[in-house]
Amino acid sequence: MNGSGTIQYIRAQVLENRLLTDGLWFLRLRAAGLEGALPGQFVQLNCGRDLTVPRPFSILDTHPANQTIDILYRLVGEGTERMTTWQKGFETPLLGPVGRPFSEPANGAKALLVAGGVGLAPLDFLARRLASQGVATTLLWGIESDSPFPVELDPGRAGLGEGYAVRHLQSHGIVSRLASLTSRAGFFQGYVTELAAHCLQQWSPEERAAGMLYSCGPLPMMAALAQLANRFGMRGEASLEARMACGFGVCVGCVVWIGDAETGYYLRVCVDGPVFGLDQVDWSKSC
Repeated sequence: MNGSGTIQYIRAQVLENRLLTDGLWFLRLRAAGLEGALPGQFVQLNCGRDLTVPRPFSILDTHPANQTIDILYRLVGEGTERMTTWQKGFETPLLGPVGRPFSEPANGAKALLVAGGVGLAPLDFLARRLASQGVATTLLWGIESDSPFPVELDPGRAGLGEGYAVRHLQSHGIVSRLASLTSRAGFFQGYVTELAAHCLQQWSPEERAAGMLYSCGPLPMMAALAQLANRFGMRGEASLEARMACGFGVCVGCVVWIGDAETGYYLRVCVDGPVFGLDQVDWSKSC
């Protein structure tokens, strides 16, 4: 997928802002010019004049006809706490779309997407984009809270047993399952990476060689997925999070180490990423 063009600095208007569940919020903004953003790209939101550093958020969806974008965010600090007070009609400065998006799988290849927590946002967006292009897509989501989206019981398929699936993903033809470390009806009990390994074991060697593994979530989860991709001989990508000041590459405050200790180098998460190859990142320095 190619980027959507020049980064813009605009005033976005709140159209909807509501609590979904357990500190997870849904925000819809009118943001003319950003409706062409691609899965994996993000925006920087100014949460208040006295909060110097803006906050980066992955894009959950775009609606070109209405010139709107959607964001899924978690209440974690002062900036997001202020965001929860934004009412319909409120305007805020926004920078975006920023960053390198996910790449597309080869023609006819399958895609496995593995999300952890609020890392669902860019992968939900990507899954629907891939499914619309005819890609056989499976999304696995590790989540310890209640699902912020409606789920429904789905029979076993795509190498996965019966379990809860995210309803709106199912409606797009995407197979999905939820994982949790605690025993919960309809959830796979264990790490979502364990569920991913089980899923990939059902793929043929040819499917694994041609397929793509996409991820976004906690660093240890993505590090484990990098090992999984190496084990199965697969290509994969990870969308990284980082604290950012400028958001457009000048401050160099959001770097990640690429390569090994001797020949490696730093890249900026904001503009060189946030999407990197699973085999690019030195996970020992990142986790």
